[in-house]
Amino acid sequence: MSTNRSLTPSGSANSVVAMLRDNPVLKKMIATGEEQVGKLASQLLSNEAFMAALQKTVNAAIEAKGIAMRNVQIALAGLNVPTAEDVKKLEGKIEDLERVFETLSARITELARKNGRERPES
Repeated sequence: MSTNRSLTPSGSANSVVAMLRDNPVLKKMIATGEEQVGKLASQLLSNEAFMAALQKTVNAAIEAKGIAMRNVQIALAGLNVPTAEDVKKLEGKIEDLERVFETLSARITELARKNGRERPES
């Protein structure tokens, strides 16, 4: 006969968490662990060989990302699919055309008023 004790969200789980949080042995273990991790991090950051390896790894990752991005752009171009950069360029051109259209529309309205006519319907 086995006894299956399950923690209910109402009271039991909260009391266990509170008991663990207040446990001085557990607090000491956590503090010791944090201290050891801090020492290890300090040692690694002061180690020139580790820092050189870390820098080499980061540079390789950045280079790999650049190569992957170029390959994706080439593949998209081969499939005739626009890239995000292509879309941004087109959006810029559309905005330029909208400004030109607004300017022309305002000038047409101004000329129509000068000639005593209403603006031509579009």
